[in-house]
Amino acid sequence: MRPLPAGRRTPPRSIPPAPCSPPHNCPAGRVNAGFTHTYGIVWSGLPLALHRLPMNNSQQEEAVTPSPDAVRPPAEAPSTQQLLLHVLFIDASADDAALLQRALQSGGFDVVARRVDTPAELRDALRQQAWDLVLLARAVPGLPVGDALAALRGVDPDVPAILFSGRPGDETASCTLDEGAQDCIYKSNLARLLPVVERELRQAALRRGGRVATQAVRRVESALQQSEERFLQLAANIPECFWLIDVELRKVVYVNAAYEQIWGRRVEDLYKDRMDWLRHVHPEDFERIAEAARAAALGGLNEDFRTVRPDGSVRWLHVRTFPIRDENGAVRSVGGVANDVSSFVDQQQRLTHLAHYDSLTALPNRLLFYERLSGAVALARRNGWKLGVLFIDLDRFKSINDTLGHIAGDELLRQVAGRLSGCLRESDTVGRLGGDEFAVILPELEDGQQASIVARKIVDALTLPVQLEGEDVFVTASIGITLFPDDADDLHTLLRNADTAMYRAKEVGRNNYQFFTAAMNERARERLQLETDLRHALLRDEFVLHYQPKASCASGRICGVEALIRWNHPLRGLVPPSEFIPLLEETGLIVQVGQWVLRTACAQAQAWRAAGLAVPNVAVNLSGRQLQSDLLVEEVVAALEESGLPAAALELELTESVLMHNAESAVRTLNRLKAKGVGLSVDDFGTGYSSLSYLKRFPLDSIKVDRSFVQDIAADPDDASITRAVITMAHHLKLKVVAEGVETEGQLSLLIANRCDQIQGYYFSRPLPAAGLEALLREDRRLPADLLRAGERRRAMLFVGPALPALDEQLERDGYRVFAAPDAAQARAVLAAHRVDVVVARVDAGGVDGLRAAAAMQPDAERILLCDDASWGRVAGAFGDGTVQRCFHLPVDEATLRRAVEGVFQSRDQIEEGQRLGHEAQHTSSELLRLGEALRRLQGENENLRVRGDTALGLVQEFTQYIPWPLIGIDDEGLVALSNEPADALFAQQTTLLGQFSDEVLPAALLAVLEAGQTGRRGEAVELAGRAYRATIKPLDPQLPARGRLLLLIPEETN
Repeated sequence: MRPLPAGRRTPPRSIPPAPCSPPHNCPAGRVNAGFTHTYGIVWSGLPLALHRLPMNNSQQEEAVTPSPDAVRPPAEAPSTQQLLLHVLFIDASADDAALLQRALQSGGFDVVARRVDTPAELRDALRQQAWDLVLLARAVPGLPVGDALAALRGVDPDVPAILFSGRPGDETASCTLDEGAQDCIYKSNLARLLPVVERELRQAALRRGGRVATQAVRRVESALQQSEERFLQLAANIPECFWLIDVELRKVVYVNAAYEQIWGRRVEDLYKDRMDWLRHVHPEDFERIAEAARAAALGGLNEDFRTVRPDGSVRWLHVRTFPIRDENGAVRSVGGVANDVSSFVDQQQRLTHLAHYDSLTALPNRLLFYERLSGAVALARRNGWKLGVLFIDLDRFKSINDTLGHIAGDELLRQVAGRLSGCLRESDTVGRLGGDEFAVILPELEDGQQASIVARKIVDALTLPVQLEGEDVFVTASIGITLFPDDADDLHTLLRNADTAMYRAKEVGRNNYQFFTAAMNERARERLQLETDLRHALLRDEFVLHYQPKASCASGRICGVEALIRWNHPLRGLVPPSEFIPLLEETGLIVQVGQWVLRTACAQAQAWRAAGLAVPNVAVNLSGRQLQSDLLVEEVVAALEESGLPAAALELELTESVLMHNAESAVRTLNRLKAKGVGLSVDDFGTGYSSLSYLKRFPLDSIKVDRSFVQDIAADPDDASITRAVITMAHHLKLKVVAEGVETEGQLSLLIANRCDQIQGYYFSRPLPAAGLEALLREDRRLPADLLRAGERRRAMLFVGPALPALDEQLERDGYRVFAAPDAAQARAVLAAHRVDVVVARVDAGGVDGLRAAAAMQPDAERILLCDDASWGRVAGAFGDGTVQRCFHLPVDEATLRRAVEGVFQSRDQIEEGQRLGHEAQHTSSELLRLGEALRRLQGENENLRVRGDTALGLVQEFTQYIPWPLIGIDDEGLVALSNEPADALFAQQTTLLGQFSDEVLPAALLAVLEAGQTGRRGEAVELAGRAYRATIKPLDPQLPARGRLLLLIPEETN
């Protein structure tokens, strides 16, 4: 026989039950009504169940594995088919075994048998084969019947075990039945064998089928239990709440634990009342949800609503219900799912808020403001109301933002938003349109006066200081006002008009409000047209340069020119720079136009130089945007190279505000320009906020005093003092000073007297086209000689060696004298005849000898040697003995040498100015000492007078207490300084008059007397408290009348 594989089973198949043959042969309780088997046999026309028993996989190594070959289908014909039956004989004799086998074969079985009679053979048989039937003759030696049966049951608990005994009444048979054998067959009654076998095989099949069914049920139960546990775990951990309602019972039959988490209520309450959840719907949503719940009693509810939890918190829920139908389509249950969507709703609300509100100030943004304005306009149109719109722009916010940083700027905007909100009604709307722009909607106005009141409140509120980073910052606003329907009938025109009015407010000085007018609209149109034309001006060559000369206060000659842009408009003619330069800045065209100015000015200056017209330098103004450009230095170098103009002949002018916008970056850029040899100047000095420490760091050559100081210099001592201080400071910093806006001879005289270096203004020349300036240069126009530094010695330089014409020309134009000597001998002659401040000598023209002569003849003169590499050895001694003070290497840059010479001249000026100021200071100090002594004397005299006066006043105060009539002393500030008891009783009643203001405690009639100041000898008649008095006024101190007055009231009856 072939063994079955381990763990393999054949699915059971049901067959109808078969009774045991003869009933008296079936033990009680052994017959079952039916059973399940794997394959059947036929015996005496009855189906039998045979089951090929597998061995227990957990058995010891003796166990055998059944083979699927042992499985046989049920017999189709009882007469023709024999069924295979595996029979194990235990300790049966060969004869007995053969007898039993023949009996079984006679019953239609194909018997495969094995006989064992030792424990080892038993274990081997059980290991190798699954048996259908076991017949025991007696116990195996060494293995009792009980142990043999136990070994058998350990392999297959259902295999029939039948005892075969020789005689009835055998004790072994009785014991064997007690220990688990199914039946006992005696040799004497062998006819029972087949019925017993049939019965036991059926019983085995029943046992096996029952066990299989039980195991299947247990597996199903286990699977259901596990499924239910998983479902409960899943339901307990799902954040959504779901429930089931029985339609017939109208009760909740299941709800998961999420109900308590979402609603915050007990599930027991919902089991008691399926509508318990509805009672806790938010009052604002209750009616809607109650109606929807009634309409969707059998499912179909799909709503968002709020529920109120026991702690008062509110949750947003989304609830959906659906019907559950049976096989006939009838609704048996209603299921529901609820989600807590509070976070989603919050997120949607935040997104909506972000879409409609400014994140910085929490005010409505542009989108929401437009929506509200649209609604306000529609409402005003429908009701015939007036509507006001205010457009608000902070003045100079960019400057504050750039100076203090964006964090401080943001805080400023937040505080401004709060102040704006505080100036408005609840029905008004304020929004932030972007940047530093705000707008206000004022609905239901009676007239424009109400809008102006609000605008004035806003202007006043914003003028108060704002605390930013521990500092007080002041900010103002320009406000434009427009009215509906007076100025416009739609929101876009209203906003445009308000914006136009706001710009008008800025034009007239900022920190104010302006109502929109039609004239403003026309100006706005003109401005827009001007901006359009400006964009075409550069392409159409409409820009031209005019040049205004600068004159030296020493020589009176032209010492430079400033290039000034003009716009020659094809229709409007020359447009003033004040109209289009701000537009260039706003539109960003200033950079492109500035490059054009730079290239054109350099080319024109070089053209004049080529024509023999000496123009020392041309000045070009730089804008802030140009200075911030990383390409500025390259653009300047390119303009110089294209024109051929020397770098020393170009001067760049920048305003203080431009320099201080980003001072550190400006220093780096200016140093690069200075390294190229370009001159640098500060324009409009005194109007900005430059720091002197930064001014010292900038590599400047000159400063230009703004025309606002020069304009009144002859009439205003303060302007004169400021200008004098600026000139002195600049000279100490080795800077030249240029005064702008000089228009009168008086201005020029004072500037020359205060040692100003150069002037510029209409007094000398207005800006001229290139041709006009060329004529001026050829004319060699100069300042009046009688106004120049009369009586002052002009600084002088002696040059020993071949002349340097360009250097000589520039120094002469600056008002200095230049002497030339080809050698040392002629240098001695010049030194003998003239006083000089600087001697510059070339080594190849006897320079060392000339410097030795200068050291001997004019030791105060600065001595500079120009030397080449080959001559260093020969002149080394001149350095050691002090003959040479400074040395420049040949070939020398004339601009560098000129700056060195001018530096010596300026130092000499400063020394002499210091000496002059020292003498003046000494004189002033002596005068102050004299005045101080006189002041101390006067103070002593005044103190003596005060002591005498105080003593007298004390005596008066003591004396007044004995006067029976009211007496009052009033000081020069109107305070009661003296009063007696009658006066206190008349006027103060419960308190004293002392320390109170007279106009607060004295009656009007008496104040009128005091106002008159004097009374006659008998005094003035007054009536007080129903009684007539005579009021007499006297000085409190006759020597110091200003100290106060005495008022005496004498009753009429005593006169």
